[in-house]
Amino acid sequence: MTLRFSPPAGHPPRLRLILLHGAACGPWIWAEGFAQRLADAGHPGMAISLAGRTLSDRVATLRTALEEGPALLVGHSLGALIAQRMLDHPMVRGAALLAPVPPEGLWWSNAHLAVSDPALWNEVARMTGPGEPSPALLRGLFGPGMDPAAALRHASRLRDESPAALMESQMPQPVTPGWVHGRPVLVLGAEHDRLIPRDAVERCAAWHGVAPRFLPGTGHLLMLDAGWQDAADQIAEWAPA
Repeated sequence: MTLRFSPPAGHPPRLRLILLHGAACGPWIWAEGFAQRLADAGHPGMAISLAGRTLSDRVATLRTALEEGPALLVGHSLGALIAQRMLDHPMVRGAALLAPVPPEGLWWSNAHLAVSDPALWNEVARMTGPGEPSPALLRGLFGPGMDPAAALRHASRLRDESPAALMESQMPQPVTPGWVHGRPVLVLGAEHDRLIPRDAVERCAAWHGVAPRFLPGTGHLLMLDAGWQDAADQIAEWAPA
């Protein structure tokens, strides 16, 4: 499934965006207002489904989407890792990485969560299982200002994820460093992100030669969390025309 978001009629055209969701999600995460806010700033948006069994399958899906022409990539979590793997593609003009899986992979972030909060680690491991999402999982995905009913509604839409893709994502990835690819990169972390901790976001930003920004009050699903408008506006202000 592909969702498209168009700027208002008569708005000066800017670079199109390809929006890449994270694990257990889908294009729907961008459709709660985030992608349209970027479109209202002039960037046509294309939210694609990354449902391949492996990360290489997902890279191939993005490669196909790039056949339509130049684009900026906006990737969240595992989708941000896919974006990083494609930064040296000739059609990619830059990338905004939201709560990104760093080039080192998830192994350190996963180990950190298992030690620091084993209960949440267990909830994340079974988050797409049967039954209503637990309060612990909701606290792990969203910041303290998120409306509980909205958090439950969003978390209930999470779907099963490919075990092969999750296993592959634990390992270091073939990501070209910033001094080689030379593309503009924006790295946004979330203050209350329990899944991708601050130090992982900082290492990701350092790999690309930029300083990270951290959004106050938000959790891992920052495009759905309270204050998501700030994240969208920062991307729109940063994005090359």
